[in-house]
Amino acid sequence: MRIALLSDVHEDIINLQLALDKISRLQCDEVICLGDISGYSATHHDYLTSRNARECLKLLREHCQLIIPGNHDLHAVYRTPKFSGFEYPSKWYDMDYWQRTELSKGQVWLYEHDELDPLYTNEDNDFLFHLQEMSIKKYGERNILFSHYLYPNLTGSEQVFYHNPAEFNGHRGFMNRLGAQISFAGHRHFGGVMINSGKSLVTKGLGKVVAVKDGDIIHVPAITRAASNSGFMIFDDEIMTVQGYKI
Repeated sequence: MRIALLSDVHEDIINLQLALDKISRLQCDEVICLGDISGYSATHHDYLTSRNARECLKLLREHCQLIIPGNHDLHAVYRTPKFSGFEYPSKWYDMDYWQRTELSKGQVWLYEHDELDPLYTNEDNDFLFHLQEMSIKKYGERNILFSHYLYPNLTGSEQVFYHNPAEFNGHRGFMNRLGAQISFAGHRHFGGVMINSGKSLVTKGLGKVVAVKDGDIIHVPAITRAASNSGFMIFDDEIMTVQGYKI
């Protein structure tokens, strides 16, 4: 199967439509979104007049066989993550911004200082609220794990990014406990393909065909124009390759 993977839309309806049009021409069997449909930042994004979280969500619901929420999606519906390195108080969103700032001490993302309301409908909110934070799908003999980021920070809600190969070991152990052979995640906004194979972290530009194997943790590029190189990825589970595509 040819599986198209996209992530980190951040309300960019123009780039999302371009990506979905290209995916359609590439004749993929499935489309999977790895989160952050929401999350327009007033300081980091520059497409204010065209942003449209509702239309992005509508398109993704029409085209995707699986949607995983990211940290910005959870915030949009005032939902705390199940998986995180931070223990959220039970009434987190009953607290004001400054109380949460004091309690979190910079450990988790707070959003109100620069993030605009995505203006979802009640039905949109209900849909996002009930999405699973991760999913395992079986392709042939392989179980593949899909999440926004990496264990224990599966939703990307904690302010931490992994850079050294050893920092991925916690996620790989999580994969092993779940019986997953390969993992896909977004969140990094890397302008290409990033693969952790255990001992090394390999990066390749968009357009490169890269062989993958069991045990790999693979990062998907971002859709948003705020990324250094906007794109999506196609995974072919029969020949075990991934390729990034520029929008």
